This record gives sequence, structure tokens and C-alpha cells, in this order.
Amino acid sequence: MPNAVKIVTVLAVAATVSSAPAATSHAAEVLTIGSCSGGDFRWTAVDGAIDMTPRVLTFTSVGRLWDCVGVPGITGGAFTGVHVAASDCMHPADGPLTVDILWSDGETSKLWGPWPVGMMQPTIGPMEVVGGLGQGGRVRVVAEYEMMTPDMVMGCMGPGVTTGPGRLSAGMW
Repeated sequence: MPNAVKIVTVLAVAATVSSAPAATSHAAEVLTIGSCSGGDFRWTAVDGAIDMTPRVLTFTSVGRLWDCVGVPGITGGAFTGVHVAASDCMHPADGPLTVDILWSDGETSKLWGPWPVGMMQPTIGPMEVVGGLGQGGRVRVVAEYEMMTPDMVMGCMGPGVTTGPGRLSAGMW
């Protein structure tokens, strides 16, 4: 199977699985080839904290994808991300995101795209596959950041928020 088809398959299905209402209408428009039905991640602000003062911050993310089907040899993956974004507690992060994925079969992919994280979740966005497996394809990522937890609220009212967890899925076409 060509590399572009493999990556499109894995990511398209993952995004489709994570957001059933959107996937139903989206599936009629886009053929998904494969998927990862789950994933999780942790983000960390590396040069400050999200607080009530707007500023540009750099965030890193580490995470994993699992239960991938549709692409021989790919059952999951691990990823890291860098997100440089305008940020404050009312507008958590809005800026470009770069993600590097190491698939379970040893292949790699690099994703890039705008990534506006708001208070309303999930965050859904298309990203371009700019390198490695699937280069030239597009990915629909659905990420759900944990918002409004006691730690987040107290952090925003005090010293700021520097890290948090989330869940995701992604699909490629």
C-alpha cells in the first residue's frame, strides 16, 4: 500500500470515530480508509503559564494513538507536538501546531496546521501531512482538552495553568 494511502487511512478513521455526529455528515463527503479509535495526550506550556494576561506561549504535547485499523502493520503510534499560540484563560491557544508521529510499524509522519483551541470542546481541525508517511494528504483531528476542572479554574485565578490532559482521534483523506 503506498505511504500516502497508509497515513490517510490511519488518520481519517481516527477522526471519524471520535466525533460521530460530524463523521456522519463528513463521511458522505470524504472516503475514510482507516482509523485509530482512541488517543490521549498531555500538553505543557514551556515558557510561562496560561493566565488572564494575553501573551504568545509555546506548548509541547506528548501522546499516543491506539486501536488503529485499516492499514497493515499500523496498530497505533506515539506523537510529540509544538504549538506556538496566542493564549489567555478565556482564549486558551490559537496558533500553528506541528505534530511528529512515530507509527507502530516504524514509519513517521509530520503534520502542520492552524490549531485554535477554545473554551468549547472538542477542538476539530484539518492539518496537512507535510512530511513522511502520507505526505500531501490532509488529516482531520478531533481533540478534547479538559477545561473547567478545579485545577484549571484555580490556575487561571492564581499563578496560571502550565499543563493539562486531553483525548483525541484523527482521520486522513
